[in-house]
Amino acid sequence: MIKAVLIDDEYYALQGLKMELESIEGIETSGVFEDCAAALEHISGNRPDVVFLDIEMPGMSGLELFQRIIDISENTKIVFITAYSHYAVGAFELNALDYLIKPVQRQRLMKTLERLGLRSEKSSFLEKVKFHCFMMFTIVAGGEELNLKWRTRKSEELLAYLICQEGRFVSKEKIAESLWPEESKQKSLSNLYLSYYLLKQEFEKRGISLNVESKRGKMRISIEDIETDTMEFMDCLEKCEQMNDATIAFAERAAELYRGELLEENYFAWALEPQQRYAILYEELLERIIKYYKVAGNARKCKYYKDKMKSILES
Repeated sequence: MIKAVLIDDEYYALQGLKMELESIEGIETSGVFEDCAAALEHISGNRPDVVFLDIEMPGMSGLELFQRIIDISENTKIVFITAYSHYAVGAFELNALDYLIKPVQRQRLMKTLERLGLRSEKSSFLEKVKFHCFMMFTIVAGGEELNLKWRTRKSEELLAYLICQEGRFVSKEKIAESLWPEESKQKSLSNLYLSYYLLKQEFEKRGISLNVESKRGKMRISIEDIETDTMEFMDCLEKCEQMNDATIAFAERAAELYRGELLEENYFAWALEPQQRYAILYEELLERIIKYYKVAGNARKCKYYKDKMKSILES
């Protein structure tokens, strides 16, 4: 696991990069800082593998901060972040690993991670597969999104349905009825078995094991070897049930995970009920975060989450 620290005085740029990094297997964000002094203290005690460092910051520039970081953690690699490409010359003169131009593009970030030794073109997928269900259903393995060639759209929908059950057994009849409501019971069950076969076949082509259990007329996907944004969202909500200084990070992480309504761009009819449930939980979460930062006197973050709330009300 590669431990990363992010330093940038621009809050939105910082959060954007954090979200990109945390969507990639093998990366752990150990600290996110807008303040240079706090960042140095954290680096001294934690010795991260890599620091993503903004070049232009008030008080102490990224180029100055670079030397301070090397003094206290000489094996830490530095990746500069800048809005201006001409800073790249200075970055490489200081032996920085790489530089990224804002806004950071995922494809460019992946090339940087290859230089870090996190992944290479010949590397195999890491053990766990991640499923993203908020906004659009996507599958990530080995740090990159899989572009699966589905023989039928129903194979993808079956996978999404089972993932959204979060390890619970569901009767095959109920699954078949949910995905093929217009078909007869016999026809819908036949479609279910065919879609499952095509789904499994597609994963086998990629060398990825998909653990689907079937017993006594029920089916489920085992969640032991997978990760989903919905499960992480619920886990974070549970951890921040009491909102305070120790749990606010879990609340903010949950807010980041909710990139849009559940399967919003997939238009699966059965997703409407869980979609509404998650939407209510998200709105309640934002209200609690806004209240917390209002009491704390943090106007900037209060506005940030009020803007998120506003976008919900306007949609």
